[in-house]
Amino acid sequence: MSERLELINHELRNIVLGFLPKPALKETHVKGLSFSHRGDEAGAQGCSMYNHGLTFIVGGTKRSIVGSREYIYGKNHCLLVGVDVPASYCTINATRDNPFLAISVSIDRSVLSELVAQMVEPDSVANDKSDEEGALCVGEVSEDTWEAVLRLCRLIDKPQEADVLAPMIIREIYFRVLQSSLGRHLWRFNARQAVGAQISTAIRWLRENYTEPLSVKNLAEQVHMGVSTFHRHFKDVTCMTPLQYHKRLRLHEAKRLMLSENMDASTACYAVGYESPSQFNREYKRQFGNPPHRDVKAQRASGTEF
Repeated sequence: MSERLELINHELRNIVLGFLPKPALKETHVKGLSFSHRGDEAGAQGCSMYNHGLTFIVGGTKRSIVGSREYIYGKNHCLLVGVDVPASYCTINATRDNPFLAISVSIDRSVLSELVAQMVEPDSVANDKSDEEGALCVGEVSEDTWEAVLRLCRLIDKPQEADVLAPMIIREIYFRVLQSSLGRHLWRFNARQAVGAQISTAIRWLRENYTEPLSVKNLAEQVHMGVSTFHRHFKDVTCMTPLQYHKRLRLHEAKRLMLSENMDASTACYAVGYESPSQFNREYKRQFGNPPHRDVKAQRASGTEF
């Protein structure tokens, strides 16, 4: 690591630790910026919805699993989440003195699309004929990108400056990531005609309508694909079938409602679209390892945020 990057990392670490005195996930007052995780224990496990955006790892190492795919990333890595996906995770070597720390920058699709329209399409995108677009990508970004992330984080206690400067800095971060090894993935996921964009559209619909029964045929028609083609590309991106994704969306939302809004299991079950509490309890246990009440009680006792 260069001396410049080490200095940037040191300041970012101090900012995040100052904002997160204990393990948590927390949004800042800067629109689009959040300190997405602090983990003080190796082997700490959890699950969450990974939202479309960029995550910059300040310290520690983490393993994330989406469907059947595993991703391992650590200090100075950037994690690109191309589409919203439910994932499980585990911190690997975190301690109280060296916690896992991450900074997340959400992606505004309109800003990114405007930026992409002003740029020349990289050869790596134009010449790439592969269909596979995994939901997560891990890579390294330039020191200039990290410096822009630092300037953004310095605005967390300067609301007047943040209102003016943050949108410009976030736009710069998008631009610099587009120029990195992750640029091809970010570009393709936001290109209007790319398969990734069609799957992103389908996932946005699922996120907004998860309480409704799912018709894969109707969803495929919405994104102008045949059912078999849609099914194949959806699984390429998410490592899940549309039905599996729909089910996990419901279960993750039910867990959030129980943890964040103190709903009981039966209320959460109906709130996310289940008609049978017994089916809900069975599928919840299969996904999270314990029945709803026991799982929520254990997670609260561990202090893990959802």
